[in-house]
Amino acid sequence: MKRIYLDSNILIAHYSVDRTEETKKRMVENALAVFAGLKDIQLCTSMWAVTEMVNILVSSKKMDRADVSAIEDQLVNERRLHELRVHFVDVSPRKDYDFPEFFYHVKQRYPPIPFWLG
Repeated sequence: MKRIYLDSNILIAHYSVDRTEETKKRMVENALAVFAGLKDIQLCTSMWAVTEMVNILVSSKKMDRADVSAIEDQLVNERRLHELRVHFVDVSPRKDYDFPEFFYHVKQRYPPIPFWLG
């Protein structure tokens, strides 16, 4: 089974109501539609990606904190993006684990998304 890691950029584009994200949002929606038709994939993310998404949606995209909190609760509790199941991967059991180390391991375990959203 192939795993695809959904980073914070994908989550931000998906949930943002900012007009500047519309092109990225369409790209994400198209990708999710393709993923829904595939049988041998597993979508993954992490709490680090969710935390960064929350931070950006509130601080940069100026979304209401209550709305963003509801988005976070739904994503974390239901573990779904639309009808697609999303698995949460552990970053590390180590307390001193940092972002560069995390991204190194993500690149080793999960293939890149087949398009660039950044």
